[in-house]
Amino acid sequence: MEKAVEVLDEMLLAGIRPNERTYTTIMDGYASLGDTGKAFEYFSRIKDEGLELDIYTYEALLKACCKAGRMQSALAVTKEMSAKNIPRNTYVYNILIDGWARRGDVWEAADLMQQMRQEGVQPDIHTYTSFVNACCKAGDMQKATNTILEMKRVGVKPNVKTYTTLIHGWARASLPEKALKCFEEMKRSGLKPDKAVYHCLMTSLLSRATVAEYYIIEGIHRVCEEMVESGLTVDMGTAVHWSRCLRKIERTGGDLTEALQKTFPPDWNSHRNLNAASNDTGNTGASDNDDYDDGPFYETDSDDETNSPAL
Repeated sequence: MEKAVEVLDEMLLAGIRPNERTYTTIMDGYASLGDTGKAFEYFSRIKDEGLELDIYTYEALLKACCKAGRMQSALAVTKEMSAKNIPRNTYVYNILIDGWARRGDVWEAADLMQQMRQEGVQPDIHTYTSFVNACCKAGDMQKATNTILEMKRVGVKPNVKTYTTLIHGWARASLPEKALKCFEEMKRSGLKPDKAVYHCLMTSLLSRATVAEYYIIEGIHRVCEEMVESGLTVDMGTAVHWSRCLRKIERTGGDLTEALQKTFPPDWNSHRNLNAASNDTGNTGASDNDDYDDGPFYETDSDDETNSPAL
């Protein structure tokens, strides 16, 4: 963003007046960072310079608010849009639904879905995926599953991100058997799992397996084989975490350990030897309660709205 602002300053020095599209582009950049202060600053410039406020300007402002978790500010933005007779399109609804989904507020997200239908605005794959995320974070896996069925019924095919979100939801619910079933359904639909899917599924299998159940053992082996066939390896932090989780099933090594280590970085053995003493004394440096971090899939944003500028 620093470079973008420098270009804007150069324009002004050269006597070239920025238009609303220029400022909106800057706003969009700050929105991606969740910087509401800067987004509102350039929004105010558009107003002060008498330029046109269009749907794209409001979309950028909403993105900034929702990414920062400032949903009350986002609602104020939508009220101003209504006052100016600027209709909410699918993209605007997607931004808002995703904002509530980040907070796990399935009721607000569901209300927006209902408003879309009433206004004749069609949900797309992003709308449904964000709503599935809201359901999963709220622990309402029945509603998440029903949403997938609704998608298929109306002809919107779930994509890799949709399935990853649902798998993550089953993982959070401590139901790895459901996560495995969802994984198989995803492959049957013709989608190719990516690294995020494998990471989520394996973490689910390992972290919630307190006993060596058959489906857990079989699932771990199958996921390991597929990762190896796809040439996928995990980073060192993930390898350490998975190794510690595996100890609940296989404490002294064995077939599972051998299979899992094929997905580890090439320098795993060197790292393990260096840290053996620390691990033996129980200094694991990680908590089993932190197994399911939404970070790789959806960012968790601040709920603090005290510094939101007024419209």
